[in-house]
Amino acid sequence: MTSRRTLTRAVAVAVAVAVAVAVAVAAGATALAGCSVQSSSTTTSTPTSSGTTSATGSTTPSASASASPTGPLRFGTVAPGVTASTIKIGIIYPDYASLAIYHININQGSFPEAYGAQIAKINAAGGIDGRKIVPVYAKFSLLNPAASTQTCVQLTADDGVFAVLGTFESDTQALCYAQTHKTAVIGSTPSNADFALEQAPWFALDHGADDAPSAIAAMSAGGRLTGKKVAVIALQQDAVTLDQGVIPALKGEGITPVATAVMTASTSDSTALGSEVAVAVQKFQSVGANVVIVVGGMAPEYGPVETKTTYRPQLLFTSASDVTAGLFGVKPDPTVYKNALAADIVTNYNDPANLACVATMEAAYPALKGKLVNPTSVPAGKPTLATSVDDACAELALFSDIAAKAGKDLNYGTFYQAGTTLGKVHIPSYSQDADFTATTPAGGLSDSLYTFSPTSSSFIAQGS
Repeated sequence: MTSRRTLTRAVAVAVAVAVAVAVAVAAGATALAGCSVQSSSTTTSTPTSSGTTSATGSTTPSASASASPTGPLRFGTVAPGVTASTIKIGIIYPDYASLAIYHININQGSFPEAYGAQIAKINAAGGIDGRKIVPVYAKFSLLNPAASTQTCVQLTADDGVFAVLGTFESDTQALCYAQTHKTAVIGSTPSNADFALEQAPWFALDHGADDAPSAIAAMSAGGRLTGKKVAVIALQQDAVTLDQGVIPALKGEGITPVATAVMTASTSDSTALGSEVAVAVQKFQSVGANVVIVVGGMAPEYGPVETKTTYRPQLLFTSASDVTAGLFGVKPDPTVYKNALAADIVTNYNDPANLACVATMEAAYPALKGKLVNPTSVPAGKPTLATSVDDACAELALFSDIAAKAGKDLNYGTFYQAGTTLGKVHIPSYSQDADFTATTPAGGLSDSLYTFSPTSSSFIAQGS
């Protein structure tokens, strides 16, 4: 099975492309930009309502965390949304209904119902250290960043939640909570640079772009890259990952790329970006690269350009989630992806802990019985109703584990201390145990290899 974030990433790419095309057509505008290509021999919308809904009518003002630099007092003793008997948490989810104007129909199930069913089960068992979870649900716009910020302000300044969980569109969105409004976060795909900006505890289950060294290690294992001429391509937004993650990791394996390329055009301008990628492909071919490593968000953009050429190096993607997103709803050229590999965290929908959450959801909503199936087995364009359950199960498990370890004296200081000393813990649907320490706030999960399946036109974890 793929990573949990695959479908979410695929949806994000589909939305971005559809909206960008619609906007470009409406404006009649196109633009061209340049790219930076180096070889080893040279130096070179419409606003939508955010709509928060609380299980209670009370609100608590958001508090600012104190500035203690390290240890359990790093974030002080502030505890917004916490009483002797309750913990108020915010749960965000995308407003997919607003995408209908772009003919994008997405149904990942009801996020309020999915989280609500699991929370009801936790509360029925006594809550967390005697405190019942009080959820505040808030949908956010995928089309209007201002509306997304409004949701952030509502949950923090107006509703005063202790922590925010859910489906984050980006790390920028998560930073509105963890940095700007000093509210704890569970989720998103933060990098080390993101974590350095936190002003409240932030824990996740995916380390985003910083997974690149783990991906390179998985790809080069068994001498796969020995004797190969390797080229690397990345978007400008992943340039730091390229320079500080991928290149050092390759050199650590004894590999010096014969060429590198950083694309400067925006992913919203397919014409300009396609032109840049075409230049990079020509360069890679001219220097004889027989392996191309495609970094992070570049994955959805690279294959379609190579399809227009006769150049067929082996492709290695640092993120199976990102390349799967690029294949979402399309039929790729199998010759481009022949022998392609990708790396990512592996999950297992049939994990007993995840299936227990599915059973809880079915018990709460009997009409769903038999309809909550592995989202990756659902044909493109059909509802993936279990996606919301999968997300709720994993994130609530992590939040509950940390809050329970923090104990009766729950505040940002004790929550941070508990999360950074949580150690090894099983998170529903994850194939390996996470390990939460001060240096691994995203659980320290390592990447595994995925291979391209021409039958399903997707990347499948080896051994699945």
